[in-house]
Amino acid sequence: MIAVCGCPGAGKTTIASLTAGRFGIPFLTRDEIKTGLGLSSASVAEDGRVRLDADFHVAGGPVSRRAEAVMVDAVRLLAASGVSFVVESSVLSDELLGVLLADGARVLAVHVVAEESVIGRRLGARAAEGGAIDQQLLSLFQQGEMKRSIFEPPEGVDAVVEVDISEQGAPAIDTIVAAVVALLGPPQTGGGPVPIEPATIRRPSPAGNQRPGQSVESLRRSPSGSS
Repeated sequence: MIAVCGCPGAGKTTIASLTAGRFGIPFLTRDEIKTGLGLSSASVAEDGRVRLDADFHVAGGPVSRRAEAVMVDAVRLLAASGVSFVVESSVLSDELLGVLLADGARVLAVHVVAEESVIGRRLGARAAEGGAIDQQLLSLFQQGEMKRSIFEPPEGVDAVVEVDISEQGAPAIDTIVAAVVALLGPPQTGGGPVPIEPATIRRPSPAGNQRPGQSVESLRRSPSGSS
């Protein structure tokens, strides 16, 4: 299983989608599940536009929590069935990780990062389009409440690979492919493991005082999240 995490605006959805496409496996993302839930209770305005319920536009609100639960259920079903897949979430929660590991699956966590200036520009561009949640995320970022350490993968995964996609253009995923091969594949003829760039793959470590599984949407309610 490949679990992709990272700060909003870092580019994790791009990486997760490319990785799933490279391996030809399913891709689960909470944002798309949330959109599906939102459309199920949406209405049509007089101008013909789709109108979503107010709760949809609240970061960490009821629709977000339902989407998280649905995603975890989907992950549980796929993992129990022995299906390999890519799942993407800003923070890998304890519940999500527990489901991934429940059937003894090997889990590669991909932590997508980018320079703060790049993330700020990306979030700013999204917020400029008028999305309420994007505006909330931009505000949190500008207040310094979305530090990189918050999105570090928790302990328990088999390996972590960090991918920086600050640069423009299609990000390379060769490092992720090499990590998957090393995690799942047999040793090379010479007896050693498939090499992985040592600067980009590491074993997981605790993320400071951040509680594994805390989502960015809860930071406004948790003073410790901004430390």
